[in-house]
Amino acid sequence: MKKSGILFLVVTVILLMLATSCVTRQVPVVETYYETEYKTEYRTEPYTETVNTVISSKQGTSYLNPAIKWYTDLLVSGFEGQGGTHYYDYVIESAHSKNQVQINLSQNTQSENGVVKVYDLSRTGPIPPRPTPYKQFFYTPSEITWIENLNSVVDTAPLLGQAVFGPGAPAQIIFDANAITEFGIFATTWDAYSIRSVKLIWTDEVTGQKTVTGERQVPYQVPVQVEKQRTVYKTEKVPFWYANPGK
Repeated sequence: MKKSGILFLVVTVILLMLATSCVTRQVPVVETYYETEYKTEYRTEPYTETVNTVISSKQGTSYLNPAIKWYTDLLVSGFEGQGGTHYYDYVIESAHSKNQVQINLSQNTQSENGVVKVYDLSRTGPIPPRPTPYKQFFYTPSEITWIENLNSVVDTAPLLGQAVFGPGAPAQIIFDANAITEFGIFATTWDAYSIRSVKLIWTDEVTGQKTVTGERQVPYQVPVQVEKQRTVYKTEKVPFWYANPGK
């Protein structure tokens, strides 16, 4: 046999041995891929709509007179001051769109000792006069009932405003009276004219529909390609001595 033939035979045997000694294994490979995600962006768009609005308004004032007023030398529990208690009850009969009450106080509030408190009596109603306006050696059952009712109203009725007499005392007490139909003023002072006047400031509004235009921000979704990576396994052939390196 020629040398070339022998060499060819040897090479062929070696290749066959290598081929039969290879095995397959799973190799981790990191690959890049893309996914579509969405992000929110905004664009400006014009719009037109019909809304209810105030077309015109008219304002006026009127003075309120007390429906009930009384005085007692008894000082209401929890009130500061001296000289007894003056009480004024007012009823608001108004069909106006908005109401505001302005209570003007005497200038004597700067030097007197006392307090003025205003309560919402829309639910409780007016407080009647004390059965006996002045002090007695003992309270009758009707007076005890009256005092208990008075204390209950003062403890539970909503307080609308107050003014403590002395330097820096306010000249007015003002509160919104849109949902108020009756209120009471308590003044604990020697001054029988601490409440100069009570004024109702009202507003009548005429509403109607009006077409308005404008611009607004409208959200929308924008697709975005996001690059990501993941690990996959690829099959490859290796010599068997590489397949089990730990052995």
